[in-house]
Amino acid sequence: MHICYFADGRYIHTYKWMRYFSERGHRTSLLSFAPLERRHVAAVEEAGGSYHGEIGPFHLKRFWRTAHDLFRLLRLLRRERVDVLHCHFLGANAWYAALSRFHPFVITVMGGDVCGPDWRPKDELRERYLTPLALREADLVTCWSQKLTGIVSRYTRPGTPVEVVHGGVDLKRFRPGPKPDYLRERWDLPASARVVLSPRLMAPLYNLERIAEAARIACAEDADAHFLFAYQPEAKDEEYERKVRAAVGDARDRVRFIGAIEHGEMADHFRLADAVVSIPSTDGTPMSVLEAMACGTPVVVSRIPDYDPHYIEPGETVLAVKTDESEALAAALLSLLRDSELAARLSSEAKRRVELSGSYEAQMSHMEQLYERLV
Repeated sequence: MHICYFADGRYIHTYKWMRYFSERGHRTSLLSFAPLERRHVAAVEEAGGSYHGEIGPFHLKRFWRTAHDLFRLLRLLRRERVDVLHCHFLGANAWYAALSRFHPFVITVMGGDVCGPDWRPKDELRERYLTPLALREADLVTCWSQKLTGIVSRYTRPGTPVEVVHGGVDLKRFRPGPKPDYLRERWDLPASARVVLSPRLMAPLYNLERIAEAARIACAEDADAHFLFAYQPEAKDEEYERKVRAAVGDARDRVRFIGAIEHGEMADHFRLADAVVSIPSTDGTPMSVLEAMACGTPVVVSRIPDYDPHYIEPGETVLAVKTDESEALAAALLSLLRDSELAARLSSEAKRRVELSGSYEAQMSHMEQLYERLV
C-alpha cells in the first residue's frame, strides 16, 4: 500500500515510521507542514520515503493561498495513488486533510496537540471549527497514551476506532551499556560527575526553567551534580532559553546547554546520565522517557494525569513531582544520584515494562494491522 504522511519532516518520529513501512515493502511518502532543509530531505529519502514538498499554514484572510495548497494536496493524492493519508499531529495538516475529503484518513495525536483531561479546541475560529471537523472526518485516530483516547473520542464519529499506538523504542539501540568516555570528554565532565540529562524541547510547555532552578539547588548541595540540557535548536524559543539560562544562576559552570543530539548518539547520552528529567505540563507517551528507561536510566517526571501507568507509575518505575516545585524536583534528582538502590529498583522495573510492550516493532506491527483493516 502507499502511505502518505502529512507530518513534520524535521523529526525522528517521522523517519522511524517511514523506515519501518518502507522496509515492510510499502510505499511511503511525506508532505511536510514545516519547512525542511536539505539534511531533512536526505533523512526522508534514507528512510525509504519520497518527499513531495511543504504545505504551510492555514490562512483565512489570504484564503486563496489555502485554496491553492488544498488543490495541491488533492492533486498529489490522485497522482501518487495514495491508499492512506496519515497526519501526525492534530493541527493545520489535519484541517487540510479533512477538507480534502480523502479516505481512509488517519490522525495520530501525540500529546502536545491535545493537552490535559479538560482539553477542547481553542476559541480561535480555525481551531474551533476545523479541529472537530478533522476528528469527525478521520477513519482512525491513534493516540500516544490511553488517557488521550478518552479525550479525543468525544469529537470523533460514533464507531470510529481510537487506538493507542506510540512511536515505540528501538530496543536494539536503546539498551543498558557502559558509560561512554567520549561524551565525558566532549562535555568536559569530571570522572566523578553525576549527570542529569534533560532531553525535552526548549519551550515553556516543558518547564525547563524549573529544571534550571532545580539544577542550581542540586549543584549547591552536591559537588558532583552536573546537568545537560539537550534540545532541538530549530524548535527552541530564544526568549525562553534566555530565561532558562538565567535561572541556572551560579551553577552555570556545572550546567551544559548542548543543543541537539544526533539520534545515533541518543542512547549513549542516556547511558551517560545517572538520571533523566522530563516535567512538561501536559504530555502523551514521551519516547525520550521510554528510551531512557530501556537504557536502564532512572527518570523523574511531572505529576500529571496524562501518562499511561503501565510505563510511568510513580514510586514503581519513576519518581514524580509537581511542575512548579523546583525544590521538590531537586530533592527527587538528588535521591536518584545518591541512593543507588532506589535508582536500580525504579530503572529495573521501568526497563522490564518497556521491553514487555513498548518496542518499536510491536507498536509498528500493530499500526500495520490497523492500516490493512482500513484499506
